[in-house]
Amino acid sequence: MARILVTGANGFIGSHLVRELLKRGHQVRGLVRHTGNLSSLVGVPIELFIGDVRDPATLAAPMQGVEYVYHLAAELMVTSEQEFKATNTRGTQNMLEAAEKFARGTLKRFLYVSSQAAAGPSTDPTPIEETAERKPISWYGQSKMEAEDIVHGFAGRVPVTIVRPSSVYGERERDISQVFPAIQQRLQPRVGILTKWAVMVYVEDLVQGFIAAAESDKTIGQVYFLNHPQVLTAGQIVKTMAAACNKSAGLMFPVPIALFRLVAPFAEAMQQFNRDRPPITRDKAREVAQRFWVADPSKAKRDFGWQAQHDFLRGMQNTTQYFFDEQRRLQQMPLETGLSRWLKYLAVAVLLGGLIEISSATGGFYKFDPGWFVFVIVFGAFGLSLGTLAMLLRMQSGLVQFLAGTLLAGAVELANAFHLIPKVRWVFASGWPLGITSPIWRSVVLGLAGGAFVLIVNAIMLALYKRRLRLG
Repeated sequence: MARILVTGANGFIGSHLVRELLKRGHQVRGLVRHTGNLSSLVGVPIELFIGDVRDPATLAAPMQGVEYVYHLAAELMVTSEQEFKATNTRGTQNMLEAAEKFARGTLKRFLYVSSQAAAGPSTDPTPIEETAERKPISWYGQSKMEAEDIVHGFAGRVPVTIVRPSSVYGERERDISQVFPAIQQRLQPRVGILTKWAVMVYVEDLVQGFIAAAESDKTIGQVYFLNHPQVLTAGQIVKTMAAACNKSAGLMFPVPIALFRLVAPFAEAMQQFNRDRPPITRDKAREVAQRFWVADPSKAKRDFGWQAQHDFLRGMQNTTQYFFDEQRRLQQMPLETGLSRWLKYLAVAVLLGGLIEISSATGGFYKFDPGWFVFVIVFGAFGLSLGTLAMLLRMQSGLVQFLAGTLLAGAVELANAFHLIPKVRWVFASGWPLGITSPIWRSVVLGLAGGAFVLIVNAIMLALYKRRLRLG
């Protein structure tokens, strides 16, 4: 049984590595930030240390007497070059200095988890080897390359090995999985207009590679790409995802790189408000724009016998199964009681409805006769009706939620148009919305807005529930 320290233990890859090390009978310590989300380690018998690789004073205690260090902690989706370098580059130096000082007599290996981004993309679909000149094209890749140089600088004083994972997917992944809901609706967004090539690796294969590299005598001072040798086009990637979801038939369409670049600044701005990881950044958009993210993992097989066992389809079947099972579990909201859940849905729907009616009154889009009926609409139509509908349909597909909301809201608008509601009406400004004067078409359009309302309420409730899980 070895004493092992894993930095970034609560991350996507780190949480898988921790479980594999524990399965092998090792004593595992984890270094996590005080703001870290620990939901991935619930029920896992790991010794946690609160610290930060940017703060050397917090590294002494977890480093004492360890035999292996797996250094995964890194910034991936931040918005400035300084943030990348503070954690990825200087943080790695702090870790190596702590290992040299506090684990000198016990340390058998310091495994630095770099990235394919440190090497940069290839110039054509031919996979590059570890000896290729490094040409990172992003702040993230540059920070990882500089960290690799620091690691090499400690060779001879600390037994070091560097591994470079490619794009990683698997259970609890947060980037590739963003496209799964669209694929479930038989939409297949392919990245880029021009053909792109990439290599991938399933997370369970990857952590096996980490351990094999760290425990081999042949790997000291070496660098290794860790990925499956399959070279996939962007079209093959999305088609395989669809097959893994049992949705092989679908509409494939290109997503222009310009769209990623356009959305990235807005995603970064939103991060300043919600403090959550943005779905895309300008730095990540630079990486997405490259056509050839291909690498050759054969050196790992030659030196320590590792090769990825899961081809993309098999690994993606595991990934998508977990993703949709987890979505269903979250939608059930098992920590909420029935009454508490219903009251929260009502509160969110009433709040949204109130904002809609305030906007309408400010813009003069329509008015109620009598005026007090607006409260019935806010609390009854938006809150009680659409809010309850959203709660009841939360386990259904987005399409079912949208259609049900559309039908309910459209029926209410038709009832108003044909004076079927006794003693009350709401009268629209001429040509509102979209220049529409026909009450039938207006009911259709506003019915669609009702369908969107149901989806928005469920999205907000899901976000609030995830926040509750993060905070405990």
